[in-house]
Amino acid sequence: MTTVDPVEGLLDMATQMPLSEMTVVDISQQLPGPYCTALLASLGARVIKVEPPIGDPARSIDPAMFAMVNDGKEFVRLDLKAAGDVERLHRLVAEADVFVEGFRPGVAARLGAGVDTLAALKAALVYCSISGTGQSGPLAGVPVHDLNLQGLAGIRGTEVGIGIPWVDLGTASMAALAIVASWGKALVTGRGCFIDAAMLDTSVLWGRVKEEAHDREEPTYGRFATSDGLEVTVAVLEDHIWRRLCLAFGWQDWVDHGDLATYAERVVRASEIRSRLAEACLCRSRDELVDLAVEYDLPMTPSGASIGSAAEKHLLLRALGPVSGRSVPAPLMSSLPSEGRS
Repeated sequence: MTTVDPVEGLLDMATQMPLSEMTVVDISQQLPGPYCTALLASLGARVIKVEPPIGDPARSIDPAMFAMVNDGKEFVRLDLKAAGDVERLHRLVAEADVFVEGFRPGVAARLGAGVDTLAALKAALVYCSISGTGQSGPLAGVPVHDLNLQGLAGIRGTEVGIGIPWVDLGTASMAALAIVASWGKALVTGRGCFIDAAMLDTSVLWGRVKEEAHDREEPTYGRFATSDGLEVTVAVLEDHIWRRLCLAFGWQDWVDHGDLATYAERVVRASEIRSRLAEACLCRSRDELVDLAVEYDLPMTPSGASIGSAAEKHLLLRALGPVSGRSVPAPLMSSLPSEGRS
């Protein structure tokens, strides 16, 4: 007779990845859909990435991005214009919990992967469609990328918008959250659902969170050059931290200045404050400014390409320890092992 140690069983449950019982079939390409399912995979889900015969275009457009957002997934190549391969997809979906596609409205249905078709295979299937402008409305089906959606939402930045594709990543994150919530409900009710995740929704919603800041000059928030040709990032917003910034740079005339005590008052004089801060940073090396930040407990950190590796090392150390048995893993990173998946 085999006995099971109840304590050992509890430990196994505690260390099990949160989504280890979830299976996802993903036919999306490029960034939003694959990043969504990468988030699910980082939480333990089994993700089967279905690519066309020529592969995901991201393989050639941005190989590094492709590698990062598809690490730990299983790969299958299917020609969804061929009946036999559509049947293979259906068999995969019948055993899955979640299906993700990232085409324009109507394309998945033409490929034999529409929501009605797949829901008939499994009633509890969570079907997520990630598209630029959603499944309905006057802009449905319009070809767009992240930059187009920033423009449609009225977001202003450089000639290439805000460099990080935040609309793609934000929509992917919101879709992943909706999938997890819907999957939990499907486990209880036995009924799946359809998720219409539109990137335009994300760009408009997120763009309005701080809409007033689009054209506002920030007095103590930005990147500043240092005397050694490097940069620091300063992010001082709170009134009590503003006072510490003044003390750090010896601005005694501003320490208790009544007209600068609040953030709203400082915005009015943003150009003057920003100019003085830029001059103060330019008189010191980056290391000197970092030391000053530590001494006065300021959100002033080094910036630049060389710092990226330090941030990645920090995240890697968080992922590897010292806490064991954590229920939620550290952020997805391309440098982390894929846990045996190919």
